[in-house]
Amino acid sequence: MRDRLWGVTALLCLGLAACATEAGGAARTAGEAARGLNCNYLTEAEAAASAGVPNVTHAGVRLVPQPPASTDPNDAIAQRANIPRSAQPPLTASQKRILMCGYELDAANARMPFSLFVPDSYDHTHPWPLIVDLHGAGVTPLQQMLFDGTTDFAQRDGYIVVTPMGFSTFGGWGPLRGEPKLVDTADINPATGVKWATHELSELDALTLIEKVRATFNVDADRIYLMGHSMGGYGTFFLGAKHNALWAGIAPIAGGGVGPNAPAEKLKAVPVLVMHGSDDNVVRKESSRMSVRELQKAGGQHIYLEFPGKDHEFWVRRGRENLEKVFDFFSLVSRRTNVGPIPDATPQ
Repeated sequence: MRDRLWGVTALLCLGLAACATEAGGAARTAGEAARGLNCNYLTEAEAAASAGVPNVTHAGVRLVPQPPASTDPNDAIAQRANIPRSAQPPLTASQKRILMCGYELDAANARMPFSLFVPDSYDHTHPWPLIVDLHGAGVTPLQQMLFDGTTDFAQRDGYIVVTPMGFSTFGGWGPLRGEPKLVDTADINPATGVKWATHELSELDALTLIEKVRATFNVDADRIYLMGHSMGGYGTFFLGAKHNALWAGIAPIAGGGVGPNAPAEKLKAVPVLVMHGSDDNVVRKESSRMSVRELQKAGGQHIYLEFPGKDHEFWVRRGRENLEKVFDFFSLVSRRTNVGPIPDATPQ
């Protein structure tokens, strides 16, 4: 895709590290792939454990008998909503190069894990696009990165991808819902005079991590994209609107949120792809439809795709052909090419 869009005929493996080869070759170490970041390569055991308790086959057929309830609080939403989840399939070549990383978020006085993918063709001599991928409630950064096709398409099309924690798996990515939940171990937020709250640290984690990635890799400032699923879909609308000058395009999936927390007016110059399953019983399709209506009223640039018969999560977690549409969309838009809503012509 990079070759088709930019006319690049070859990618030279220079700069940050030598090229990695396929399994069996002399692959880069984690330190070479993410110099300056504290990372290790994903193992098969970590990937398998991340999938949680499977209740369906990879084809979506319910297992008989169904497994007993998990004691992991991160599985609570999936169990309560009867969300289909299958075991982790064998890792693809690109998934074997997922980096498991972490850094110290000073304001939280806590270590923030994140997952990172860097194409094996990366070199530091030219800028590369970056995708920030926000997880849903009860979903870890690794689970988000392991959505089928994420790293395969990133490898194919030449994207760096990062999946932040957002302070916790239920952090929320910024918008306040109800009363602020102050974090006892956090520092005082100078903007409020009290300890940082969970929703504030969630946003801060995402933004801090973006800057760390940009400081480590040669990121194209005109091609930074934001996407997310479920809670991450709401976060995509919120962070997309609040920090609208940052994004070349955003893609909220199975979420919603355009409104007071994410005004459509602040998104009208940002290309938006909205996707939702018609049979979603966790976040109803009306949430996305309402957001799209607000974008329409504001004259925002958007595409809305509604997938007939699809549920909340399985159609995109195990539906690489659906997730591929996000990569295709991002490959079409950039801050260099986007002129925003075109006004009526004025008399010469």
